[in-house]
Amino acid sequence: MIAAIVTSGTGIAIAIMAHWLNHRGEVRKSLRNERINWVSNQLEYLYGPLLILAETNELAWKEYRRIYFPLNPEDFPEGPLPETVSTRWRVWVETVFAPRAQQIREIVTARGDLIIEREMPAVVLEFCAHAATYDALLADWDTAAVNDSTPIRHPGSSFLSYVRESYITLKIEQEELLR
Repeated sequence: MIAAIVTSGTGIAIAIMAHWLNHRGEVRKSLRNERINWVSNQLEYLYGPLLILAETNELAWKEYRRIYFPLNPEDFPEGPLPETVSTRWRVWVETVFAPRAQQIREIVTARGDLIIEREMPAVVLEFCAHAATYDALLADWDTAAVNDSTPIRHPGSSFLSYVRESYITLKIEQEELLR
């Protein structure tokens, strides 16, 4: 009789242990899948589009500078730019720089919840503030000087560096999770 009780108890204990281990494995698998989905969403909806737009904007800016301003800006005389240069600047701002900046700002606004950090990085806020000032510049450009720029300057290479580093960090994590 005792042997039957021990056998039954052992069987029940093994069944409970197997169930618990299976449940624990399923929870881990579920958490891993959720993390894979989260990282994939960060890449697909935030950092991927930001990287493409920021890289595109950077290449356009470098090409603009190479073609139209091959000298250092310090080499230019003080005062307003010649009208042909000012007109060209306005065209580039209206058709290239401002639209890309607005797209980046819209992505950050719509998908800011996917940002890696707990708080919005200062460089992202600086870029969005810069992009927002294009609204005022473009709305009032007919009365402003043609070579005016945005009151809040572009944060420079730090924005592109942030986006690149974040994208690479997430791609590495994604690759590790998918192994």
